[in-house]
Amino acid sequence: MKKLYLAPLEGVTDSIYRNTFCKYYGSVDKVYTPFISPNSTFKFTTREFKDIDPDKNDVNITVPQLLTNNEDHFLWAAAEIAALGFKEINFNLGCPSGTVVAKKKGSGLLYYPEELDMMLDSIFNRLETECAIKNAKVPNISIKTRLGKVEPEEFYEILGIYNKYPISELTIHPRIQSDYYREPIKMEFFDYAMANSKHPIVYNGDLTSINDIKLIEEEYPNVNAIMLGRGLISNPELALNYNNHDDRHELDLEKFKKFHDELLNQYIDILSGEKPVLHRMKEFWSFWQSNYTDCEKAIKKIRKANKIQEYKDYVALLLNNY
Repeated sequence: MKKLYLAPLEGVTDSIYRNTFCKYYGSVDKVYTPFISPNSTFKFTTREFKDIDPDKNDVNITVPQLLTNNEDHFLWAAAEIAALGFKEINFNLGCPSGTVVAKKKGSGLLYYPEELDMMLDSIFNRLETECAIKNAKVPNISIKTRLGKVEPEEFYEILGIYNKYPISELTIHPRIQSDYYREPIKMEFFDYAMANSKHPIVYNGDLTSINDIKLIEEEYPNVNAIMLGRGLISNPELALNYNNHDDRHELDLEKFKKFHDELLNQYIDILSGEKPVLHRMKEFWSFWQSNYTDCEKAIKKIRKANKIQEYKDYVALLLNNY
């Protein structure tokens, strides 16, 4: 059995979701936060700090993720996060968003290998000193990456750069930036990474079933872990069933209802007004709807609900009749 990780998804896997998911389903070894973008203010926003507040996170399994192209900003944030007790920090070099890439961040930084190399050199040379200032234990630094920005062949040079530094784990999503999540996975480059990386490798990309996980496990017995994103959000039982050797596809509706209701009630408590709550819950349904076949009309009503009570009624109707 391979270790499983919950991937970071912006607007989805906040601390409320992560904690509630672990309470009802769990069976993952690490959970990653959506990226934090440190900047020249050298301050976390209120929202950023709430998501990494050690009182609201298990620092032993939660991995904060940083998105930046500036080593000073990275090192400041890394030292602050380490001082909160977190053991690992993930460097986001995979985000394909156009607005992120335009700022030379995420997978956009991969197009500038010399700058990437200099930044990693600075980070690993200065990290211990920066953490010492905060009386913090030096955290592991892991990386989540794509193959490149324009051509997958960029990955040959990029992997050579990664191999120069003491990265704790390298999570690879085998697509280039311009593929977004649409184009086919380029497994030949993952093969290259497995053969040539000096670091433990984590696979990420297009895993939606237990069979998908098993195929990676069988094809790559030396892979260190498997990161699940959209597949695990869509089916929150996926990791649990994998670890329990349970091949069933149907959700336990009673458990899902409790999970759903607890998420809803927490967002009602912390978000101001009905619209933000409904926006958040409807975002989840863009994933969850895949579990409910032949329920298009019911899902459509859920997505069109304008009031929380109306939303609750439509969800109850769907779950009670499924």
